[in-house]
Amino acid sequence: MALVVVGIVLLVIAGLTVGFGIGWLAVIPLLIALIVLGWGATTIAAGRTPTSEIRRVHSPELLGPGGPDDPDR
Repeated sequence: MALVVVGIVLLVIAGLTVGFGIGWLAVIPLLIALIVLGWGATTIAAGRTPTSEIRRVHSPELLGPGGPDDPDR
């Protein structure tokens, strides 16, 4: 959802810059949009999602299983 909002904001900025005759200023939102698309494409190509990093986190065993800090005992 946040990506959609950012995309809409970038399109509005690009449209306003072209509408007011400052066409060269539209390059900045275009570069930002291309960087975001490239980042998303590399993330998808690598097979990673934001939640995949969270799923790989393991619970620590500070004092060993069954110890006073073990939440599963």
